Amino acid sequence: MVSVTTRIYLIAFHTSLAGMLWGLDTGSIGPITQMEQFSSSIGHLSSDILGIYVACILLSASLSSLCSGYIADLLSRKYGILTGGIIVLLGTIISASAKTFPVLICARLITGIGQGQSISVVTIYLCEISPQEIRGTVATVLQLLITIGIASGYFVAYASSRIGGELAWRTPFILEASMAAILVSGMAFMPYSPRWLVQRGRIDEARAVLQKLRASNEFVEDELRLIKGSLEEQSREDASYREIFQKRYIRRSILGVFLMSFQMLCGIDAVLYYAPILFTQAGFTSNRAAFLASGVSGIINLICTIPAQLWVDKWGRRFPLIGGGISIATCFMVIGALYAIYGGKADGVVYLSGKGPQWAVIIFIYMFVASFSWSWAVVIKIYACEIIPTRLRAKACAVQQLSNWLVNFTVALTAPLFLRTSPSGPYFFFGSATLFTTAVCHFLMPETKGKSLEEIEGLFEMTPRAMDHSVIA
Repeated sequence: MVSVTTRIYLIAFHTSLAGMLWGLDTGSIGPITQMEQFSSSIGHLSSDILGIYVACILLSASLSSLCSGYIADLLSRKYGILTGGIIVLLGTIISASAKTFPVLICARLITGIGQGQSISVVTIYLCEISPQEIRGTVATVLQLLITIGIASGYFVAYASSRIGGELAWRTPFILEASMAAILVSGMAFMPYSPRWLVQRGRIDEARAVLQKLRASNEFVEDELRLIKGSLEEQSREDASYREIFQKRYIRRSILGVFLMSFQMLCGIDAVLYYAPILFTQAGFTSNRAAFLASGVSGIINLICTIPAQLWVDKWGRRFPLIGGGISIATCFMVIGALYAIYGGKADGVVYLSGKGPQWAVIIFIYMFVASFSWSWAVVIKIYACEIIPTRLRAKACAVQQLSNWLVNFTVALTAPLFLRTSPSGPYFFFGSATLFTTAVCHFLMPETKGKSLEEIEGLFEMTPRAMDHSVIA
């Protein structure tokens, strides 16, 4: 018989296939656009057109993520994920069969609508079904599958690049469509969020779900009482986007939006989307070598996510954000300094002189990916979700994800031109943004480790003096 903890992790792995879909796209889209077979059938993409194609998925994702709050509250968390998966399935099928570039753009926009819908709801769902002692670990399953998807995307694209003809670049899209079909087929069998059920007045169903998802039924009634009390205290009216920024909630709302926005300003997606460009600038002389170097970064991304998966509930939230931020910023500042000293531009192409500086840049890129993977990649999404009250969580997380997608869109759109225009500028910019975010975390972020979602609500209701003591603790 499957244990309760195992059941929760199985649910987490299946729903987090939404993250794996995102990872597959992130890992494969850069190599796809660098394939000769892609250029032969679709045409060569200039830097600005490449940025538009890669980034347009983020634009549609940002819009759908804002609507995801309504859908998650109206249809439920699980059907919010399912409907997003259906749209991703449609978009990837069109991508895999597209014959022209305009059709690829439309397909990518459709895929983004589904991605924004499903990923925005997964973290909410996982936080709400998990017992507090493993909530962080369960919620990190989403990031784990994103990293598995990224690494798989790199190597699937590398392997398919050896295929002759259009099937070379269509194969990654076919894989994504297959994964979306698996996600959709299983979501109807997932349980509802017990907090959503209580919010809808379906108390008996919520009790039944909690009894299946808790190791002991002894405290189910206590948890149910806490959930009901929290929702009653927040009022029985439906949540609105305006309420998120009322005086009582504005501090935590702004903190969540800030963290989700600045997570992307550390430059991680500039590395993941355009890794072949970065490694070519750092000295790799062939596309195939750059593809392999990109794949190594995907493996590092995956491996370094595992420690956070195991220990995030022991580390807490402040240590990974502050310590990880310092490490991330250091890596990019060093790379920026190396390009400032040894780099330059010739005939419009960025170069880096000397084998020593080239290998140092490559190593620090890998260290950057590792630093991000065990810290910001995992903790920011969890923290931004868990600090929001249950009644407001879906809509607040939708706004947070909107800000994340919009910043991500801006980075993805401008990164190719930025990387090819200024040798050191991108690294100094992203490093500075990371240092600023780290300082904000140090001074303004209370610890939430080991607290139930309802206890966290109380934490943000404390007086400013008490809050200061909590931050220090």
